[in-house]
Amino acid sequence: MFRVFWLLLLTSCANLPFLPAPEKLQPWTTVLREQQPENAFAVVYKIGARHLVFVAAQHENSDDSLTFRMIRDAYATFKFETVIAEGFPTSWGVNPDRILDYASKNGARDDGFVEGGETVPTVFGAQQQSAALLGGEADDLVIKTKIMAEGFSTNDLLGFYVLRNIPQWIGERKIKDAEDPRLPSLVAAALDRNRYELRLPDTAIPDFAEWAAWYQVTNGKPISAAFVTEEVGPLADGPFGTNKIAYAVSRARDVYLHNLIIARLNAAESVLVVFGGSHLMIHRPALDAVLGLPCYVGVSPQRAIASCR
Repeated sequence: MFRVFWLLLLTSCANLPFLPAPEKLQPWTTVLREQQPENAFAVVYKIGARHLVFVAAQHENSDDSLTFRMIRDAYATFKFETVIAEGFPTSWGVNPDRILDYASKNGARDDGFVEGGETVPTVFGAQQQSAALLGGEADDLVIKTKIMAEGFSTNDLLGFYVLRNIPQWIGERKIKDAEDPRLPSLVAAALDRNRYELRLPDTAIPDFAEWAAWYQVTNGKPISAAFVTEEVGPLADGPFGTNKIAYAVSRARDVYLHNLIIARLNAAESVLVVFGGSHLMIHRPALDAVLGLPCYVGVSPQRAIASCR
């Protein structure tokens, strides 16, 4: 009789609305970065009959990468009602056409290179399962308001939004490094796009020369082949001026993502989240506080079956 009561209690607790705990999000520091696994990994939480699977992607463009395999494994192992992906806002709606088109146009080439990165298998898997695909990002104007409230200028946000594209452009083979002669045209186009998204005037960092000047003032060195990915990392204790901007942006993004995940779980859904590895390191303490310890941590979601039934 006691065992039956206990099982009922556990079942009812699993169905209770979860209270978000964004205050438990871990600050991204050099110490936490050193603790992050070198490659992609995942955690699985069991919530009654539902699951939350968070794939901590290493941003890849190879069809046979561990990140891609883990995403496919997650779809092969679990059935999801909602998939939350990095890189586009929730406000674009469910299964936004522009992301579906992007995935279809940037799939695997004959050599296995996937320009669209992990977004491609994430989108295709959601379509195969008829899951609701949502962006996990807040609107840029929401981020803008939060960043300005912390004392940063709109030029800081605009300049950083453009700078954070450089690692992606290198991964997509659009440039070799930050001294590539193709960089100015890419920066100019990114400035135009981000000014529009952030509702900024044309006079805000109007061209590549002004952007390069902003970069030199912010990071104390000219833009060159010496640029390193760490410069766009959201390190709270990072050595670059852009790290401080990145940390403020990342914090606002992660608070939004945490609240979104908990809202979808409270809607009695199984959820897949595909975001960069640092995000899972940041989110683990908050998710553990809300959901309890995960039933699986590792690199093969298929192996989670034994411990997450």
